[in-house]
Amino acid sequence: MRRIFATMAAALAMGVSAPALASELGGGVYPNGAEGFSGAAMPPPGTYLLGYLQHYEADRFNGPDGEAGLLPNFRVRSDAAIVRMVHMTPVKILGATWGMQAIVPVVKLKVGAAGLGDETTGLGDITIDPILLGWHFQNGVHVSAGVDINLPLGAYDRRKLSNISRNYLNFEPVVALAYYGKKGFSLDVKVMYDINTRNNQAVFTPFNPTGASYRSGNELHADIAVGQQIGKWKLGASGYVYKQTTKDQVSDPTAQAFIERMRGFRGQVIGVGPTASYQAGKVQLIGTWQHEFHAENRPQGDKFWLKAIIPIGR
Repeated sequence: MRRIFATMAAALAMGVSAPALASELGGGVYPNGAEGFSGAAMPPPGTYLLGYLQHYEADRFNGPDGEAGLLPNFRVRSDAAIVRMVHMTPVKILGATWGMQAIVPVVKLKVGAAGLGDETTGLGDITIDPILLGWHFQNGVHVSAGVDINLPLGAYDRRKLSNISRNYLNFEPVVALAYYGKKGFSLDVKVMYDINTRNNQAVFTPFNPTGASYRSGNELHADIAVGQQIGKWKLGASGYVYKQTTKDQVSDPTAQAFIERMRGFRGQVIGVGPTASYQAGKVQLIGTWQHEFHAENRPQGDKFWLKAIIPIGR
């Protein structure tokens, strides 16, 4: 039983760490809350380096009604360093500036429950987007769109407690809207929808003891940030809403029946907290704390971000 609880903890915790991290149950490719200030508008033509440092920790895993204690003595700690390269060209497509990006995470993940634990450090899955489109309007409104592709290149072992790879291909359409007012007010809204493909090998979890083929449900994410510019500083709030829109599916009928009793193991979480940015020359530094106020079929904890946006050339 202790082994089952610990395996469940690892299987459900992967989606709270960094880009391209998730598990077969309750996780997601996109790291909720990663963007915020300057996250919805594409920059002018040029090459940009974005660096993220993230820390997440939680000591509770909630059930389908948001109640704590689904896993005894649950804990998860995740630290990630992520490099994101964005290149915007002067080429126009449908009136939008065309660009591309790649995201590479390195993660240290520690998971425990029921007296057992596991830790993994390494390269996670890589995300690419060959077609980023950005529209810019004179009234301060910016619109962007793209399709992120998650490549399962990170190390994965179905017997480990703390995997840092999704282990299957994922497509994520993205649409974002930003408004930057003349008096320094800003609004960034970024919406993503994860379309998960079937895992390329059998997966063993407490809900799937036979190791049958497993498919995670699709997921909707929204990052939102509001701020006010005051000199070189911008102060405001940043948050996210996550909801799994379709149920998990497994080819074993007994395992699927258990998932059905857990409402398809659909995850849901809401987090929000203060955020601030500082403009140091051409470099923008952003710090954020986000507290998760409600979670279902997921961990509930606190997330900390430090983000830098650095123009490196045209």
